[in-house]
Amino acid sequence: MRRYEIAVLVAGAVIAGLAGVFIDSGLQFLLCEVFVLFIMAQMWNLLAGYAGQVSFGQQMFVGLGGYGLCVIANNSGLPVWATVAIVPVLVGILAIPLGMVVFHLKHAYFAIGMWVAAEVVFQFVVKTPALGGSGGLVLRPGGEMMQGFPEQTVLPVVLFLSVALIVGLRVFLRSRLGLATLAVRDNEAAAEAAGVNIWRLHLILFTLTAAGTALAAALYYTTTLFVTPLDAFQAKWVIMMMFIVVIGGLGTLTGPVVGVVLFIGIREVMTAAGYSGSQNWIVMGLLAIGVLLFLPQGLWPAFSNSIRSLKDKASS
Repeated sequence: MRRYEIAVLVAGAVIAGLAGVFIDSGLQFLLCEVFVLFIMAQMWNLLAGYAGQVSFGQQMFVGLGGYGLCVIANNSGLPVWATVAIVPVLVGILAIPLGMVVFHLKHAYFAIGMWVAAEVVFQFVVKTPALGGSGGLVLRPGGEMMQGFPEQTVLPVVLFLSVALIVGLRVFLRSRLGLATLAVRDNEAAAEAAGVNIWRLHLILFTLTAAGTALAAALYYTTTLFVTPLDAFQAKWVIMMMFIVVIGGLGTLTGPVVGVVLFIGIREVMTAAGYSGSQNWIVMGLLAIGVLLFLPQGLWPAFSNSIRSLKDKASS
């Protein structure tokens, strides 16, 4: 790890600590959502943008993260924050046999197969009375309601995790496994011919992104204090991930930052102007169509290429 990356981590830790103390609780809840969406989008970006595995079923891991949090916390004596740490490990383990099955599907079939798997898990949760059925579960650690404002603790965690994720991915992409991932992104056939074990690489990234998505979900539902299957397994989660990544720049680390700022910014501006929550999707849909037509690589790569072109012209 390079010195400036260590400095970024230290600065992120300091800012995260200050955010939990000095930011208003209402804004803290919104920022928790922002950073949770960023982490989820970066996980989808790692899976689809780098590994080439486009999935329409990542909401399954959101649901498993939310329900794992409530079930374990409510029925054990473990503290909530210990449960939050355990959930991604368990979901990652569950993702291994799932990956072994769905990897038999390729390209569009894999994407649809993941969506079908998510629907199967959703129906199982809805039909299981012990999981609250369609009514869901309330987070009651050890049978007691949580006290205080959990977002005051969640915000510093998700803020630091977001900073650490960017730094960690930069370090990862310089590693041997990361270089193999970049090779697969650029040309899967050539990477396999060069000796990269595509199946193993896909399974590792699939497991890591499942665990990361579940961790973000567990942190999110710690702030909402309840989870329902209609919310946790809703396709809106993967749609938001895809929008953020595709608009910002698929297969880039900075693209999801741009995407999440635009997503939340458009929503909040339209809500403040008096528009309903669903009307912002009209603007987002038009923006997505425009980007895909005119800047298919995404906003951040287009911006970076423009700056690079201007520098080249200036130097010449």
